[in-house]
Amino acid sequence: MALADRTVLVVDDSAADVHLIRAAFQKSGFNNAIHAVSDPEAALRFLKGEGDYADRVKFPFPHLIILDHGMPGDAVEVIRWVRRRPDLQFLAVVVFTGSANPDYEKEARNAGANAYHVKPQSFQEFVTVIKRIADFWLLGGPLPGESGSAPRKFGVEKLVRIIRSANRP
Repeated sequence: MALADRTVLVVDDSAADVHLIRAAFQKSGFNNAIHAVSDPEAALRFLKGEGDYADRVKFPFPHLIILDHGMPGDAVEVIRWVRRRPDLQFLAVVVFTGSANPDYEKEARNAGANAYHVKPQSFQEFVTVIKRIADFWLLGGPLPGESGSAPRKFGVEKLVRIIRSANRP
C-alpha cells in the first residue's frame, strides 16, 4: 500500500485545530486523505462504517486516528472500542490534546492509546509534532488490514532520523 493511500481520522471538536492538523500534515509533506469528525460518537460511526460513513470508497478505514481527549463525549471509548477488536490491534491511536493533565494521559494509555501528545502553542511546534506522529505511525508504524502483518520493524538509522528530526528547532 502506498503512503498516499494511508488515511487519517481526526477526532476533534475544534474546527480550528482540525484545520491546523491538516495544514501541519501538508507542510510536513504528507498529502494523505484526512477525514475529520467532531465527537467520539461520530468517530465510532465512522469506524463501524455506519450511517453517513457506510461508503468505504468515500470514507475508507483509517490507518491512523488522531484523537482529542478534551472534548464533549467519551473520547477514551473510541480507544477502548478499537482495542477490543483483534483485527484492529495494529491501528495506531494517538491522543493529541490541549491537556497536560497526567490523569488524562494515564487514562488514555491504560485504554490502549499508542501515544499522548499535548498540542503545542506555536504553529511551527504543531508541525514538528504532527510530522513526528506521521513519520512514525504512517511511515514506520504497523498498518491495519495487511494480512499476516506484524508490527513493522525498521532499522536503527530510521529511528535515529526520526528522533533527530523531532529534536530540531
